[in-house]
Amino acid sequence: MERHVKARQYQRIRRRLTLIHLVLTPALLVVFLLSGLHLLFKDWAMAIAGSGDWLVIACYFTLFSLFFLVFDLPFSYYAGYRLEHQFALSNQTLGAWAGDFTKKSLLSFALSLALVELLYLLIRVAPETWWIWAWGAYAFVSYFLGKIFPVLIVPLFYKYGNVEDQALAERIKGLASRYGMPLQNVYSLNLSKTTKKANAAFMGIGKTRRVVLSDTLIANFSHDEIETVVAHELGHFRARDIWRLLGFSLIISAAAFYAGFHGMNLWARSFGIQSASDVAGLALLLLIFYGVSFALMPAQNAYSRRREFAADRFALNACRTPDVFISCMKKLGTVNLAEENPPAWYEWMFYDHPSLARRIRVGEQYKIKKGGT
Repeated sequence: MERHVKARQYQRIRRRLTLIHLVLTPALLVVFLLSGLHLLFKDWAMAIAGSGDWLVIACYFTLFSLFFLVFDLPFSYYAGYRLEHQFALSNQTLGAWAGDFTKKSLLSFALSLALVELLYLLIRVAPETWWIWAWGAYAFVSYFLGKIFPVLIVPLFYKYGNVEDQALAERIKGLASRYGMPLQNVYSLNLSKTTKKANAAFMGIGKTRRVVLSDTLIANFSHDEIETVVAHELGHFRARDIWRLLGFSLIISAAAFYAGFHGMNLWARSFGIQSASDVAGLALLLLIFYGVSFALMPAQNAYSRRREFAADRFALNACRTPDVFISCMKKLGTVNLAEENPPAWYEWMFYDHPSLARRIRVGEQYKIKKGGT
């Protein structure tokens, strides 16, 4: 009972933080536009950089990012450090958290700056068709990041290792081999460096593809439960879910770029923005992108939940141990302080995985269907 109360309290706070952040981001963009800061920052960027479109854009984006960092830093500190310690989920010191936050911020800034520079280059070169070219570039970058994420980005924050339990490693390799995914190594990740939560993931594309188990999962779950978790990830592999979800996100991004093209033509001059190629319009363009993403978020999450249900059913058919599946779901809930029955509206809007109660119900239905075996 205590765990359920603690989970409800934790998840209630996280819901509030999600909703605050959901409102805060567009609110800041609107304030930025209505206050004229978008034009002031452009004047400052031009004064600093002088001539040269790419230098002006770099200076403008730096100022723009610092403005948002002022609001994001206290929010991230509370959500990522204070709250996790309040509920005894974090293993990080304040210094370690600050180091990771700095690395994430710098990495995000560098990547975002490159993408913004590319976006405005495309707008200048192809003012009538830039949204198509930008969408194509986004598709390529999404594929590229998916490919390098496990080999270049994850090691910036965590260390890979081989699963030392040979019996477990061979069991996982055997399961993967049965379903056409030969594994050279079974990777563990020192997630305990930052958190007590447990997780597993299917990462990468092509040669970088791998199944990764957190050390917290290996330490706290039985071999049978870990096999069930791996079988779920294999379900994603067999169904090519990385490609499915990437394709769905590309549909949404196409809608966002198309809306951005027309929105800038309609509203740019109302805010003193000369054209779509004027960097002062970045906030307006991001606000349009945000609006489209928000409107389509329920559809994207519904599709993701559908793929998660399919992976759960695959795991049940692969392992044929519904009791283990159910115990695994309950243990994940305990370790991660997940709420079994979140509000239906919140699950519909924000969950990319089904709630624990729904996943447990899938295991129970499988058990009944197979005659309680």
